[in-house]
Amino acid sequence: MTDTASEEWRATCEARDWLRKGYTTSDRVGALMARVTAERGEDAAMRLLDGMRRQWASRRDWLGADL
Repeated sequence: MTDTASEEWRATCEARDWLRKGYTTSDRVGALMARVTAERGEDAAMRLLDGMRRQWASRRDWLGADL
């Protein structure tokens, strides 16, 4: 069972949210990373990027037939 009150779950949901919003191209992801870096710092941007990559790789599991 997933602890939905954890920081890990929050980060997973954030990564999925950005992917659902269409941040899947190099240009859009680059712009998002610049924005996150400016607002939250480079470490936070890199954690988000890593999370987005992990979620992209497993998108069939959480998007199902929406692909």
